[in-house]
Amino acid sequence: MRIAAPSFIKKADRITNVRFLQGLVDEVELLYMSSMYMGDEPDPAEVAELAATGMRFNVHMPYDIDLSVKENWSVIERFAELLKPLNAYTHTIHIQHQESFFRNLTEFARKSAVPLSVENGEDDAHLFSKLAGADAAICADLGHVLHYGGKVEDIIRRWSIDIGLIHLHGSDGMRDHQSLKHIDKKTLRLIKSFAELQDITVCVEVFEEEAFLESLDILLSL
Repeated sequence: MRIAAPSFIKKADRITNVRFLQGLVDEVELLYMSSMYMGDEPDPAEVAELAATGMRFNVHMPYDIDLSVKENWSVIERFAELLKPLNAYTHTIHIQHQESFFRNLTEFARKSAVPLSVENGEDDAHLFSKLAGADAAICADLGHVLHYGGKVEDIIRRWSIDIGLIHLHGSDGMRDHQSLKHIDKKTLRLIKSFAELQDITVCVEVFEEEAFLESLDILLSL
């Protein structure tokens, strides 16, 4: 098992966060959330600086575009090309319900060498069943599963060998991406044991320093 953290724990740029996280985690999830916000497209100088840190990365691709529209995959292509020097082990895309999304995903994965993961964004993990035939792993956002009242054990049981990445965060009943203190220890132990068995990354998706460090301590103490 590897533990990862998102690239925005401190209120600072990505490189500052990566340097802070070195020695604390095994991997950093680089967040590129918006395709249209000026400054969020990968900057070649920043990418080179990130690559020079020697840190292992996975990438969260923009989720503000409709990937059921074939032409919009050019954005994913552009981001992947700019981020190539990082040699990220996977690039995560939010799942969509439209059939055309799955066709476009399959076509992109077939013609591209970019390693992909597909993440449940809301109460939509059932859509993973439509990934058959696509060369993409499952990014199981178990924080979202818990937030929407689902059962972690059901996700693990059904999709175990296809899960290549886990996102984990607590929910206070109204907001997710909260400290892991909101998740019972039995569930956390189940997730940690599964991740250790499968040798996959668990990204603690908590975007605030104190809550992240608390969550890291909880996960390591299990």
